[in-house]
Amino acid sequence: MLRQRSTSKGKHFDRLVPEKVNLSDYQIHMVEDQKNESLKELDLNEQLRVENSQAKYNSLLKQKLMENKSQSSLFVYQRQPSKYKPYIFENECPSPVRKINKAPYKILDAPKLKDDFYYQLVDWSMSNQIGVGLGNSVYTWNALTNETTQLLEIEAPVCVSCIKWCDRSEIIAIGDDTGAVRIYDIVKAKILKTYENHNLRVGCLDWNGCNITSGSRDKSILFQDIRTNNDYELSFQSHKQEVCGLQWSPNEQFLASGGNDNNVMIQSIKMPNQSMYVLKDHIAAVKALAWSPHQPNILCSGGGTTDKCLKFWNTSNGQLQNSVDTGSQICNMKWSTNTNELVTSHGYSLNQVAVWKMPKIERIATLYGHSFRVLYLSLSPDGENIVTGSGDETLRFWKLFPSKNKHSNLVNQSKLDSIRLDIR
Repeated sequence: MLRQRSTSKGKHFDRLVPEKVNLSDYQIHMVEDQKNESLKELDLNEQLRVENSQAKYNSLLKQKLMENKSQSSLFVYQRQPSKYKPYIFENECPSPVRKINKAPYKILDAPKLKDDFYYQLVDWSMSNQIGVGLGNSVYTWNALTNETTQLLEIEAPVCVSCIKWCDRSEIIAIGDDTGAVRIYDIVKAKILKTYENHNLRVGCLDWNGCNITSGSRDKSILFQDIRTNNDYELSFQSHKQEVCGLQWSPNEQFLASGGNDNNVMIQSIKMPNQSMYVLKDHIAAVKALAWSPHQPNILCSGGGTTDKCLKFWNTSNGQLQNSVDTGSQICNMKWSTNTNELVTSHGYSLNQVAVWKMPKIERIATLYGHSFRVLYLSLSPDGENIVTGSGDETLRFWKLFPSKNKHSNLVNQSKLDSIRLDIR
């Protein structure tokens, strides 16, 4: 405790040191440090001026430093570590993380939304409409107007098994459990084409320009140009069991497919008769696939219940770059277009959504809310939000990623970080 008094000769400071304190040295330091630091230099300089002796000053300083700490902490100062952790570009230092809201900002009821790992029933279009397959019907919910519209109803007992919006027009592809694929134009409100080339259910779809690619339980993948009258243009017969996932690369030259045979196939549109790579490291079905929009030769795949691993592949040479055990079945995934981050949805046994920072594959957020497996996941056209769907018959909307314009510096940093992946 310090107090100041004035005399005719000038200003002096008295030290009142308690004989006994109950605080620890560190607590004393924290209480007195701010006052002591501001007054310490004045106190010593004042005594030096009064005594006018450097020797006495040094002796006084030594005496004070050697005093018992339990009697006085006036000159006891230990530098404390900074409360701010610097960002170091090494794996041992965690990346600085923005705050992510762990609660959904909107919840919609989705009655009859199936709890089936092999279905893909939710997709978000570039025009901000969310398509949902419910039983034998397909509905859209407009994210701008909150309007719900029934697009079409298939004659029962046929059920919708997958849907996929075309990025270049107001067209949606709809697969069912008999093997048919319908091309529906929402502007004209009619079915443009119906393909019946699969023998069993169609579980996954993806567009490549005006070409729709379908994967089926009959083990085949068909590539169909909706502008022609052909049944299909290309056929890939690489998987030994049901095709669970499809994803075209950003340059639309390579097709990744995952199967119930635990394999990931990389096909080239220029070599349809054989697979470029057969990736066999998973030990469960592979449904979740995502190409990096920041490093186009990087593919991520996610394994099912007995695998639970995220695997990162360099498709330039077919080599596995990294593998991470997530602790639960991986049902779906999307790579953020605004930041170098990946979002995954999970089933048995955690039923969660996880956000991963690349390239360290560092989990930066875990989101809970669904009571069943989070089978369905889609990214909004602005890249800021996701929608998830589950067998609990709800759709949940989450704000995960920053705006691309407002946070361009984060995007640039993510691109710099991505270079650290050792790609050769």
